[in-house]
Amino acid sequence: MGQTFHKFRAETFDEAYQKMVRALGDDALVINTTEVTEGGILGLGGRKVIELTATPPVQGRLAPTRRPSLIEKRYAAQGATLGSDETMNDTIAYFKQVVSDAQARMAVGKGLQPLVSPPLRRDKPGSILPFPRSGDAARDAEGLQRELQEMRQLLQALVKETPDAAMPAEFLPHYHALLERGVARAVAASLVAAVLRESDPGVLRNPRVFRERLRMEMHKRISVTRGIQLVRGRRRTVALVGATGVGKTTNLAKLAALFAVQERAPVGLITMDTYRVAAPEQLRVYANIMGLPMRITNDAAELTYALNAFREYDLVLMDTAGGSQFNQEQIRELKSLLDIARPDEVMLVLPANMQVEELRSVVESFRCTNPTSLLFSKLDETRRYGALFSIAVEANLPLSYFSVGQNVPDDIELATPSKTAKLLLEDSDSRVGSSAKSS
Repeated sequence: MGQTFHKFRAETFDEAYQKMVRALGDDALVINTTEVTEGGILGLGGRKVIELTATPPVQGRLAPTRRPSLIEKRYAAQGATLGSDETMNDTIAYFKQVVSDAQARMAVGKGLQPLVSPPLRRDKPGSILPFPRSGDAARDAEGLQRELQEMRQLLQALVKETPDAAMPAEFLPHYHALLERGVARAVAASLVAAVLRESDPGVLRNPRVFRERLRMEMHKRISVTRGIQLVRGRRRTVALVGATGVGKTTNLAKLAALFAVQERAPVGLITMDTYRVAAPEQLRVYANIMGLPMRITNDAAELTYALNAFREYDLVLMDTAGGSQFNQEQIRELKSLLDIARPDEVMLVLPANMQVEELRSVVESFRCTNPTSLLFSKLDETRRYGALFSIAVEANLPLSYFSVGQNVPDDIELATPSKTAKLLLEDSDSRVGSSAKSS
């Protein structure tokens, strides 16, 4: 059953957020927040309102070890919208004032008084309003200390996500352009700041020069694996992991064809995906077409037997069961099987058309499988590649391959820093999708 999305409209973000909580509960996930025009004729005469898109909490999801505080929930929800720089500055000023007030009160031993927030502008969509606090928390010095620590952390995050105040206004369009392409705020601010720090601002006024310097900075931040490296006579085992529907089986078939057909290497296939109906049959079709042996494993004993059967092969590709990133029990089962298989590489397959917040969630959930690289699929289903770049930087994992279509084996190629920068910076369709061989 797919996700169900609900939309809530109100004049302010807070009103829309409260509508969501009343309808879906505190654990609902905010997908997007935007400003829309309601009423009017052909877009004229209508009023601007805030539209919040959310999805209910996933059933069967394990309860987190610590419930997020109200501050964390509101900050996470607010992060779903781009917001203006002025709104971000208002937010930073708000947190700074609250932290300062709390520190002053704790210094004089008056932590029992409720925090009084400074007035904030309420006329702009997305402005963060003061957070309500329970009387118990205000009277509890330990609770105040914990809340203060949370606000310090959020303040640090907000500062990272905002351009330096010293940044000349003429360079702000470059920062906003990165945001429009889906780059995370912190990554975009860091990129522009690095370009300005390492170059003469006078030279950078030429947009073409700035663009080239930005491309060079992106190259520095992207690491790649150069693909699967085989040594004849020595087996290399590679597992593909990831959520449901990201294209693990199709991309495993592409890699199998690349090495078995084009490089004539002995390749064996193992599938551990027995959750999905007909999933093993999908891989079997590919295996039959390419004339490759395939083993279906249902437990640890069968997995060990399959690996032993392929001990003389140069490459063994393992297809794993997908699932929701929130299903921690299933991910732990996957980890236990990987601990037995001990693959040389674990490629985490991520869809390029997913928003950065969701990608972060997937990466965090599958971190326990010890991924060695990221394989991005569905590049042909989006034109905003900022999330791809941001996650590669934030996760500190190298890129291995880009999957750019459904054709086996053609629509897969090696990920390179230049290709990544090209995807992000060029307005035209910059996909290549013809080969995975290194250049």
